[in-house]
Amino acid sequence: MTEGYQLYWGDLHNHNELGYGQGSLSRSYEIATNHLDFYAFTPHAQFCDGNAPDGYAIVVDNWPKIQRAAVESNNPGQFSAILAYEWHSKRWGHYCIYYENDNQPLHFEMTLEGLVDYVRTQQAIMLPHHIGYRNGIDWELFDEQISPVVEIYSEHGCCERDGGPFPYLGHSTGPGGRPYHAQYGLSAGKKFGLIAGTDGHDGYPGGYGLGLTGVYARQNTREDIFAAIRARRTIAVTGDRIAVTLQANEATMGGVVKSDRPVDLIFSAEGWDTMRSVELVRSCAPVCQFVPPYERPRVAGVQAYRLRIEWGWGPMKGLLLYDWVGELTVEGGRLNTVFPCFRSDPFDEHRRKVLTERNDNCCRWQSYTSRGGPISSRNAGSSCGPTDALVVEVIGTVDTQIGIKLNCSTAQSIQSTATDWSVCNASGRGERFIKLGDLVEGGQGIDFARTTRTCAYVHRAIPAPLYRVSGSFRHEPSFGPAYYYVRASQDNGQMAWSSPIWIEP
Repeated sequence: MTEGYQLYWGDLHNHNELGYGQGSLSRSYEIATNHLDFYAFTPHAQFCDGNAPDGYAIVVDNWPKIQRAAVESNNPGQFSAILAYEWHSKRWGHYCIYYENDNQPLHFEMTLEGLVDYVRTQQAIMLPHHIGYRNGIDWELFDEQISPVVEIYSEHGCCERDGGPFPYLGHSTGPGGRPYHAQYGLSAGKKFGLIAGTDGHDGYPGGYGLGLTGVYARQNTREDIFAAIRARRTIAVTGDRIAVTLQANEATMGGVVKSDRPVDLIFSAEGWDTMRSVELVRSCAPVCQFVPPYERPRVAGVQAYRLRIEWGWGPMKGLLLYDWVGELTVEGGRLNTVFPCFRSDPFDEHRRKVLTERNDNCCRWQSYTSRGGPISSRNAGSSCGPTDALVVEVIGTVDTQIGIKLNCSTAQSIQSTATDWSVCNASGRGERFIKLGDLVEGGQGIDFARTTRTCAYVHRAIPAPLYRVSGSFRHEPSFGPAYYYVRASQDNGQMAWSSPIWIEP
């Protein structure tokens, strides 16, 4: 369905201290290169009809440094760094401008029309975000040639449609209503793909639960990432990297099919938890829904299993910081894929949440957690949490053994009190060896040798029939012109959207 393309994951919208966020520029790139395929740092550059019509000084003064960081971090084939900045307007909404080439200028305009005219003359694109607020987007001035995709999910919430999960809570401007959602723009005849970006202000690209973009590109190069975005071969996810596909005749997502005959649409979703449902949406409304076979699949022979290892929690009223070192081993099978689910909080300039080692039988990592994350975070949404996690795919049988080792040590944080420290200052070590067959029956907690009032949990192992769902639907000419896209939901609440396909006579 996506033959010739590879699915790459990245964050196209993220902030740090060069703007009005926190965290150094070098830290942002270090985090991004550890767990993402591409990244665009988007500093707050100009507020044309607000408090910075001539630009924010911190960004203007540091633009050469921002240019150098994109050049030095770009590694074709391994990691794509994109030079970008953000443009604000109370009247026309917010856009990020992305350059395909290095060392491009920080260009300011006082109107959206002027910005569109400028970007049209460059090898660049401009993408609107958090459009669901009042005056979040002006569809009359929307130019799909230079804005091929729209951000529908971030720390602010979801603006796919009027209603649904993840309401807009971040800005004081408040939700704008039906005209400021993606479905309204699609129904008005605009053609654009769907993406998600964190818009995080903790300098943590790809923070779990804040939004991520997937692109189907031929290679991990800046040129190919831009080509995929312009062709709208994109998907938006809330956190888990759910791989969604959609095809109609020879067209993939983002394409237009011209036909006066019936058109068969084929779609799929492959997640990291039990797939709750996969919906095919036509012109705002779901026309069919597919669910996995909830009766327990036959678990015999060698097959793929996906599971989540989660750690953190801590005392209910404690605001201590917990440093973690973890290891997962596989005996009698193979560790096929590892994705981190590291949250952007609590903020810490010097600590790192990273995968430190990865091979076919083992992965190791370090992270840090705290219940004080919401206090240290500058993110607007409600995705702060006291846990981190990894999701892994293991190829094996019910007798394949999974080994988990975790070490936890307490560190005093700026939020913790003397009482916190006296009651909860301890170190702990947990270890567990579990057969995949036992995890298919249900998750298991891990006990710690000495209490830190923290916990770890190995979630239920999910066999492939429960996390892979596919379906098909026939578009009849009598339906008239229509757009279709896929909306997928997992049991744990994580979601994904494909870009649309348009069918026209």
